[in-house]
Order: sequence, then structure tokens, then C-alpha cells
Amino acid sequence: MRRWIVIGWLLTIGVAVAGIVGKENVISRGDVVYLRLAPVDPRSLMQGDYMALNFAIGMEVAATHGHEETQLRREEVIVIRRDASNEGHFVRLHKDEPLADGEQLLRVQNVPSRWGRSTVQVSTDAWFFQEGQAERYAKAKFGEFRVDASGQALLVGMRDERLGAM
Repeated sequence: MRRWIVIGWLLTIGVAVAGIVGKENVISRGDVVYLRLAPVDPRSLMQGDYMALNFAIGMEVAATHGHEETQLRREEVIVIRRDASNEGHFVRLHKDEPLADGEQLLRVQNVPSRWGRSTVQVSTDAWFFQEGQAERYAKAKFGEFRVDASGQALLVGMRDERLGAM
């Protein structure tokens, strides 16, 4: 019995370490993509130690393909194109076709929103920061992501209008 507990514990630790290593690889080797922030309900823009996030690219996907959950799967892969400043722009839903030069994949989620509809979300809907830094992050205009070849995106920072670090 004790041996199974140890084996279970080691498997749990192994899975956690593999997940951490995978995310660290995306952060260190992933392509830099900036996604423009879109407005959110101002009453929930700043609450405590986090900022509610909404990205313009998610709104573009929803506008192009509708808000109905039947039109978009829970998880979708979209095709984006980065401009000269690495800002990502929505091109189309990915249907397993080959990518053209300059195109890249980005994974998004179709999730229920607070207002009864669904919303297209990239990676996360919140940015957590140190207490007392709300004024600093209120000027954020872009989320800085690291994106791997499969389209997995990790939010690593916030940027101002000129893509300067915050």
C-alpha cells in the first residue's frame, strides 16, 4: 500500500514538472506577439490586485463568426499575421490548411461571459499585479504574449501604446 502512495506521489510531481517545463519552453522560445486590449466593463477594469482583460482579436473572431456557441467550438485555433511591430491581427479560423508565409497559429477559447453570451478569450481574462500598481497598469494598451508553433499563448506582460514595458 505504501509503495502505491509513493508511486502516485511521484507521478503527480512528474506531471506537474512536465507542465511547468512545457510552459517555460513557450516563454523562453515562443514568438513575441502583441495583442491590442479592447474595452471591458469599466466597473470591473480594476478590482483589487488584477485587471480584467479583453482582447480586440477575440472580438474580431466573435464578430466574424457570431456569438452563438454552436458556431464556435469551445477551443478554436485561429490564424494570425504579425505586422512590423509584432502586433497580431486575425486572418481566419484555422481549418488544418497549410499556413501562408507570415501566418501563425493562435489558440483561443469560446467561453460564457458575465452577460449571458459567449466571448472569445485568448489565454486568460485577467492580469494579476502587485498591490498598489493599478495606476501603472491602467495605461496598458497591449498584452505581450509568447506563442509556440501550435498556437499556445502565454501572457507574459503588459505594454503601453508604444509597446513599452510597464
